Formats: sequence, C-alpha cells, structure tokens
Amino acid sequence: MPSWLALGFQDGSSLSMGELSSLHDHVMTIMLSVIILISYIMFYLLLTTKFYKFLSEGTFIETIWSMVPAFLLVILVLPSMKVLYMMEDIKSPVLTFKVIAHQWYWSYVVPLYKNFSFSFSSSLGNYISFYEFDSMLEEYDMEGGFPRLLGCSSDFFIPVSTSSRLMITSTDVIHSFALPSLGLKVDALPGRINQLFTNPSRVGAFFGQCSEICGSNHSFMPISVKVCNLYDYDLVSKSYFMDLASDHFNSEVHI
Repeated sequence: MPSWLALGFQDGSSLSMGELSSLHDHVMTIMLSVIILISYIMFYLLLTTKFYKFLSEGTFIETIWSMVPAFLLVILVLPSMKVLYMMEDIKSPVLTFKVIAHQWYWSYVVPLYKNFSFSFSSSLGNYISFYEFDSMLEEYDMEGGFPRLLGCSSDFFIPVSTSSRLMITSTDVIHSFALPSLGLKVDALPGRINQLFTNPSRVGAFFGQCSEICGSNHSFMPISVKVCNLYDYDLVSKSYFMDLASDHFNSEVHI
C-alpha cells in the first residue's frame, strides 16, 4: 500500500516486482559510483595546480575512457534484459482476464468457474463463459478498512501462485492500469489491447490507480485487487455463476 513520504518502492508481492526492485538497486549503485568518481575528478582538477601532459591526449587514455562506459553499459543491459524477458515471456497462462477502462471507472471480464462455458437456453445455443462487472470509487468510510480514494465498489480477484494474463483496453481516452506492489503498469488505449502477466507470490489486498492524466476525475479511478488462494478463488467464481443464473431466471420470470 502507498504510504505518505515514502522514498522507495512498495513491498514486492510478485517475482517480477522483486526482480524490478533488485534491478533498481543495481542501477542506482552503479550510477552513484559513477557520480562520486566524476565529482572527485572534477574537484581534483579544479583545486590542483599539477598538470599531466599525457592526460589531455593519447591513445591509452582515450582507450580507457571509451572501454569503461561500454563495460558499464553491458553491466546495466544484461540484468535489464533478464527482467524484461521474465515479465513478458509467458507461453501459456492459466487464466486470462480482460480489463476495460472507462471515464472514470474500470470494468473486469473474468472467466467462470474452471473456465467452463454454460448455456441457459439449449434452443438458442449461446454459451456464457465469462462474467463482467464494474468497479468504481467507493465512498470513504473510516471503518471500511480501505484507504481513502483507493477503495472500490467491487474487488478484482486473482489466484495466488498462478500465472495470469491481463488484457488491457479502453473505450474512450488513454488510461493507465498500474499496480505498484505487483509490478504492473501499462497504458489502456482505445482500439488496442495491451497485455500484462502476473504471478502473485502472497495473499493480500493490493491497490493502484490510473496513472495517466485522463481527465478531470483522473484521480478517482482506483484499482482494488484481492489475491486469494485457489479455494477462495473457486468460491468467487461460483458466486459469479450464481449471479448470472439469478439474473437469467429473473429476466425469464419478468417476461
């Protein structure tokens, strides 16, 4: 969860976020070392009266200041490529969810229990294999148990220790789906589908927001994700199916 005046990342809750934090520390260590070295050389040259005639020109010194930056770039690139492929190269995710951005709320399309398809009318032959719901900003409640401006009317449930794919899109303007604790962030573009992969490592409630300036109510598009175990996720999936069945039977009664 974000906290006031925090200078570092939120606690990582997935393997990819842990690798991102390690990469950040690796890059910052190298950058800090380079800054200290360059600062020392600059102050030394400004304060000393000595002059080394082979420092301004010469094959050896030019070779050194060409090879050292190239070596530093290799040290930076290799772990970066490792993290990049770890986050993107997932061949067969277990579950696929769709996230749709609106002004100013989110819609989630989730598969039904164990990816089954159900048909409520054999004559029509139309199968229902997903459940869709909206998630909007919940009014702040001191006793509600969620932080201000981050609570949602409906939570998005995903299972723990399971590879999941999120398909992100938008219906109006450019939004951005961001969950810092899970290391997730991608733009939601109208007419285009971007994808994210996640594999949460622990159970909990995680919060995010739209991180794109998408309009006047941009700051009121919170994201509430609940990571649960497989048993609880199956219960949630069953409740989605019962909700669909109830809506179908109620519509038939009214007809």
